[in-house]
Amino acid sequence: MDTSQQPTPHSVLEHMQLIEQCDLSYPIILGAAGRIMDGMHRVYRAVYEGYSRIEAKQFTDDPVPDFVKCSPQDLPYNPALFGL
Repeated sequence: MDTSQQPTPHSVLEHMQLIEQCDLSYPIILGAAGRIMDGMHRVYRAVYEGYSRIEAKQFTDDPVPDFVKCSPQDLPYNPALFGL
């Protein structure tokens, strides 16, 4: 079992702060199949605050990914900022 993915008190607090700070005025982004591509923290906040709906935009065709089959540490940005 990969224990690096298990939540820690610190990582939970970081996610709580991201959820609290997110802006629900921006829509979430859905892929063509309906999966969330961007906006999961907004979904969590909306559920926590009792929303029954949240604005969303959905691609009809998914864009080509910038990176395929690479490890998070190989990405040109800091994946730790995103909990990866």
